[in-house]
Amino acid sequence: MVVMALVVLAGGLLLFMNLVSNRAGDVTIRLGDERFDAGRVGRIAAEIDDRGPILYSDVAGGTRDIILNHLSEDPEAGWVAFEARRPGADRDCTLRWEAAAGAFVETAACGGGSYPPDGTGLQPFPVDVVDGSIIVDLNAQARSTTTTRPGATTSSSVAVSGR
Repeated sequence: MVVMALVVLAGGLLLFMNLVSNRAGDVTIRLGDERFDAGRVGRIAAEIDDRGPILYSDVAGGTRDIILNHLSEDPEAGWVAFEARRPGADRDCTLRWEAAAGAFVETAACGGGSYPPDGTGLQPFPVDVVDGSIIVDLNAQARSTTTTRPGATTSSSVAVSGR
């Protein structure tokens, strides 16, 4: 009796989901958070000071790799995040940090471009420091056409240090 009730309940749930999905039209499924927690301010600032800007690969198999850089002596300020390759470039054309040049560069096969430490010319992502964590808003641009996020603050200008 219990097994029969579970089978009927499961069948009803599947029928309901089918009806709802047919009425919804195009459905976009997005997995993961819209905001990426890059880590604790002190640890990440120290790592960037030691090794340079950090590349975060899109581990979900997507194409949105980002670079996080810190451009201030103040650990709470000067954070920038941006796309890890120029617009329209293949995923194999990820930029790399050249400390001697003080710039992000791409290989000659990818165009040989160069970008400053703040990522000017690349797709930016807003960065906030919240409770000591660095939060990168990966979908701010998509949301900006439909809604705004009340109370959000981002750095509008940063001072580039002599790195």
